[in-house]
Amino acid sequence: MNDKIYAFSFSPDWMLLSNRISQLDRFDASWTTIEKREGQTLKQLKAIATVRSVGASTRIEGSQMTDAEVESLLKNLAISRLEERDEQEVAGYFETLELISGSYQDIAITETNLKHLHNGLMKYSRKDGWHRGDYKQQSNMVQAKEADGTTRIIFKTTDPGFATQDAMSSLVEWYYSDSKTLPLIKAAVFVYEFLSIHPFQDGNGRLSRLLGTLLLLKHGYSWIQYVSFEHEIESRKSEYYKVLMQCQRSRPGEEVAPWVEFFFDCLLNIQQQLMAKLEVQKKASMLSQREKMIYSFIENHPGSRSGEIARKLDIPLPTVKRMLAEMVVSKLLIQFGKGAGTNYTIEGTGVLKKDQAMRFTDTDRSKQFMLQHQGSFIEITRIILTPLFEWKHPGEWGSVLARNGLHIRIKCISAGSATVEAPPVALIAAPYQYQPVFELEQPINIPAGVWEGNPYKKEFPIEVTITLEGSSKNFDFDVMIIYDKA
Repeated sequence: MNDKIYAFSFSPDWMLLSNRISQLDRFDASWTTIEKREGQTLKQLKAIATVRSVGASTRIEGSQMTDAEVESLLKNLAISRLEERDEQEVAGYFETLELISGSYQDIAITETNLKHLHNGLMKYSRKDGWHRGDYKQQSNMVQAKEADGTTRIIFKTTDPGFATQDAMSSLVEWYYSDSKTLPLIKAAVFVYEFLSIHPFQDGNGRLSRLLGTLLLLKHGYSWIQYVSFEHEIESRKSEYYKVLMQCQRSRPGEEVAPWVEFFFDCLLNIQQQLMAKLEVQKKASMLSQREKMIYSFIENHPGSRSGEIARKLDIPLPTVKRMLAEMVVSKLLIQFGKGAGTNYTIEGTGVLKKDQAMRFTDTDRSKQFMLQHQGSFIEITRIILTPLFEWKHPGEWGSVLARNGLHIRIKCISAGSATVEAPPVALIAAPYQYQPVFELEQPINIPAGVWEGNPYKKEFPIEVTITLEGSSKNFDFDVMIIYDKA
């Protein structure tokens, strides 16, 4: 079934999409009750989500500020001079997000209001004064900023001038005239087309994420305020850009189902995170005063170690260790590492997803993702090979594998630009052996297994690149890595 939405083709897996919409709407239907019951908890979650959203959305565009630095800046915003561009972007994003959160019901989706939001977003950015609040005057394009500071083009955008004006006018007109498209799908498509047009000279990526929040709030999904959509995008930055590129290749009239499915998957993930956090907060409310102090410290300093907690809170180390162990058992905390490297993270911030898959092919040999904090990890458990050639006996696999020389390489780049690589993982033990499924005796933990211990907090976020390499020009196998992540 091939449908049309706005100017796009739309032929998703309807069964999968309907299931996702159903999950989101069932949760939304129960949210009013949850909101009344969890009033004080939600205030705390909103404060945390705001910091994470501001930090993540500005980092996607190249900012270097950590969440801790963002939080400190926002607490002192009234007296800060905002000399650095990163600080200016953070302040503008925060104030615009607060405006949307407090007034979304009164913000109609009009070109005038979009320009007003852009003006607020760029308010503190001195170098952007000449264009803020107005459509672009020069050509621009969507670019991704890499860890080493270089940029790569994701796709070209609508030409400035009348082309941009007409495109934005048509988009807003469609938003109000289309009464058939479901609100969630409409929100996803609106954000996609806004990104494709890139109507402003700068700040389009940040504004697109703010618009996503605004549209969801206007359609009744008020829970979006208590969890960070932006942080989910940041943690899947490579996938985010890849999906945009995939759709853009056939523009105009492109198929946008991959983008909509990605958008929904992000929403489902953060919805699950929110429920996990609420459950954890419920348990935390029954803690003793000392336990609450420890819990609160870890909440604000994920990846903390027992000795650090004991020193900072002036609680005897044996008591800290006992309470940490009890909170791990009750699933309030997650414990990572062993021995001196053991550290702790709040359960709700490290939702474990098991048996995830990433596929490598001859034309798609590299994957990138971000580990945001010490509670984040990827653990590879097995590797599956799929032959792309005709064969009569499995013994033929071994010789082809030997000729391909396939191996997996893992590289990590820390926030301080330190690069660490793990020894390559060969996909054949000896010539003429074959093994379609490699069940790893010792799972590969990233970053601990690459760093030979847990990296310090200051090393995060860590950019991870997993690459399929080989000795032949073309590979005769597709490779799928199965992993758990948090």
